[in-house]
Amino acid sequence: MQLIVRSLVFLGITAFSSLAKAQSIGFGQELQNNDQTNHWVVWVNGENACPGQQVLGVLTETPCGQPFNLGEVEYAFTGCSGGSGPPTVLLDSAGLQIGGCTAKANNKINCHGDNHDIIKHGTCTVVNGS
Repeated sequence: MQLIVRSLVFLGITAFSSLAKAQSIGFGQELQNNDQTNHWVVWVNGENACPGQQVLGVLTETPCGQPFNLGEVEYAFTGCSGGSGPPTVLLDSAGLQIGGCTAKANNKINCHGDNHDIIKHGTCTVVNGS
């Protein structure tokens, strides 16, 4: 009986730990020089965004519907408002909703060397799936 109780406690702690470690994805824009176009970028939130970002399309176009990879996982945004609004939903490679996105204050991330600075526009949290 004691072994069963310990096993159930361990399983409960393991399940809780998995939920507490939901992956978070940052999104924003990469700032180019005056003669170049800014692009949407994504990165694993909490890791270095410079140069760890994945570059998407130009900022004047929507980031929604553009598949991107972070590590070995493919994602896509949806729920963008207007032509270039921020995303509200995160999809997996099968098109299933696995998380939500929140737009936040435009925080500048200062990159060094040859890397372009980034303005962080928000975060998406994976709550289900990958």
